[in-house]
Amino acid sequence: MANIFLNDEFVRIWRKIEDNENFALLRYGDGERAIMTGRSVKAQEGWVSPDFVSDLGDALLNTLDIDSKNFIYGISCPCCDRSAYYWYSTRIKSRNKTFANIFVNSNYCQFSEKFDLLKRDAIVIGNYRGKNSKVGNLNILKYYSVSDDCFEFWKNELKDLIEQIKQEFGQSNNLLYVVSAGPLSELIIYELYKNNPNNCYIDFGSAIDKYIHKVKTRPYENTNNKYAKRNCIMDNPLTTDFDVSVVLTLYKRPENLKLQLDAINSQTLKPKEILLFQDVPVSGTPAIISEEILKNFDNVKQAQNNVGVWGRFDFAKHAKSNYVCIFDDDTIPGNQWLENCFDSMQKQEGIYGTIGILLNKADNYPFKNYMRIGWSAPNKKTKKVDFVGHSWFLKKEWLDIMFLGSEEIQAYKYVGEDMCLSAKLKIVKNISTFVPPHPLKNEQLWGSLNKYASQLGTNNAAVSMNKENLSLMNKAINDLLQSGYKPLIYEEPQYVKELCFKNQLAEILTKYIPVKSVRHNFRMKLKEFLFK
Repeated sequence: MANIFLNDEFVRIWRKIEDNENFALLRYGDGERAIMTGRSVKAQEGWVSPDFVSDLGDALLNTLDIDSKNFIYGISCPCCDRSAYYWYSTRIKSRNKTFANIFVNSNYCQFSEKFDLLKRDAIVIGNYRGKNSKVGNLNILKYYSVSDDCFEFWKNELKDLIEQIKQEFGQSNNLLYVVSAGPLSELIIYELYKNNPNNCYIDFGSAIDKYIHKVKTRPYENTNNKYAKRNCIMDNPLTTDFDVSVVLTLYKRPENLKLQLDAINSQTLKPKEILLFQDVPVSGTPAIISEEILKNFDNVKQAQNNVGVWGRFDFAKHAKSNYVCIFDDDTIPGNQWLENCFDSMQKQEGIYGTIGILLNKADNYPFKNYMRIGWSAPNKKTKKVDFVGHSWFLKKEWLDIMFLGSEEIQAYKYVGEDMCLSAKLKIVKNISTFVPPHPLKNEQLWGSLNKYASQLGTNNAAVSMNKENLSLMNKAINDLLQSGYKPLIYEEPQYVKELCFKNQLAEILTKYIPVKSVRHNFRMKLKEFLFK
């Protein structure tokens, strides 16, 4: 994917200002996202966002819906705030995006010089401290003041302020609106642009603090600071496709759907669609889903008869996105899981999953001579494995390959889909399988939250809890070996042996710790250190 750079974007945007073009530029950062997602943070200006989505949060969310060539969204870049980058990229409809820090970091010195050269009629909307200040060399027609507390001002004064501006200048064209009002800037520009798009509305933010506050308020104002030297980068928003379709599975555990939906709807990378595949029991009636739950899905398919674990992969071929993420019914991911998989996929194409299996002696699986990597054994960096389970993130076009010549494995019905997917893609297209980072200190990146993984994964309905299924898994892996599949132990023996040794070492070192919870925590820390 092509990239855009902070310094080049500044040149592009500033040329539009110098050419007196009429457009709007709104800039969204971590403070705005905190308000929109109901996350409590304290801003430098002193305001505190609540730990729920307030009316101000809802109003800010509404500003993300304009799709116009003259309406530009400045968003966080992945090098400064990756989660915010994916959050905004998948919630803003328009592809007309640039950097939220367009006027700062390595651009700030150039911005300061060029801003002072602007000589235009302007409306300034900023902090009350700058009311009587000179702002560059602008001809200020009027200065509208806002307070430090954006929540109080939103509640009591913002509506009247916007109406006053509309009454006094709403019919005027070709004015420059200089806005620096924190999270309120986006609401102000949104409303004024809808009223009259024939002006230039710019959220300059803290870049003009030297005029309003007359002191340095940000680190980038110091030329020796690391931020003052940072030239940020992001994928070209005009060509980058962030679409991911999520496929959930329902069999015997409808009680897990609400947990899964909450986790999916909270993802930093918002999925394009959420699909549900429902298998039916061999005997008995299908699980009942409430209308409240059903309305969360874009498409629901119920099998006509029991199809086992393979049906959801076949159904996923009908997804609208180029990427799909398929979940077991007992897997509750952290809210950065799709982001984690998508970002890893851009660095190295492959199948990405929640728990990875690395085979030391493949023909003994699942009884012995293998290890697991992922939520049960955290890894700081991406690790190559033989196959993955619990969730699968991959290109939709690859799904056909797992069904090619795999009728013998499909006949096992309740097992084998995970190893077959990886084996077939490795044989046919030389595509490898990976577990993306599962750092111990950030469980939101995990494919399965630890507090649910052990509990739900050991439920009686889990495939791995059935002894007959374990025997079928062994038959499936041996069938694949006979068909020509070669696990990593054949291709990268040193890598596999080293990881298996470290895994065994961690088990030995923690074996005799008497308290189970302490033993578990120490083992997790030790494995993350060893698997780094």
